[in-house]
Amino acid sequence: MYGNRIRHIEMAGMAAILLALLLLLCTGCNELEAILGRFIDRSTRVEVTNNGDYPVDAVFFISDEQDIPRALLTETGERVEISIEPGQTVPIVRDCDDLQAIVLDDADLRVIGSVGPETNSEVLRDGTDFGCRDTVTFTFDHTNAIVDFDVVTGRTSN
Repeated sequence: MYGNRIRHIEMAGMAAILLALLLLLCTGCNELEAILGRFIDRSTRVEVTNNGDYPVDAVFFISDEQDIPRALLTETGERVEISIEPGQTVPIVRDCDDLQAIVLDDADLRVIGSVGPETNSEVLRDGTDFGCRDTVTFTFDHTNAIVDFDVVTGRTSN
């Protein structure tokens, strides 16, 4: 009875050692990534935060093509429209392969109804501006003059 348990523990330990060796020898191997990908989170997270005093309506475009030009991204990419209340953060989560490029095409600060200043961003790309499993941030804010509405982008590596 105890002999079988010990053998199972030894086999599990050997499997763990074998897996660790494979990871060390095969860093970047597509086959190993495909096998382990079932157990590893392969998503990129975007957090859109409104640090201002008024709601923000934002339109993003997302593409699975890393080098897509901005004009084509806004024509063919996945359109994501969100409204963010003051102090709120809204997440957008996509598989790493599906989020290779993202752009804030238009954001409107709703000061009076739908009237207010607007802003946008450059295209952010996987590999240069963020990586798989990173958190990309878009943070909206404005000065007391209100017309100085801006977005700051950033990234947190996970």
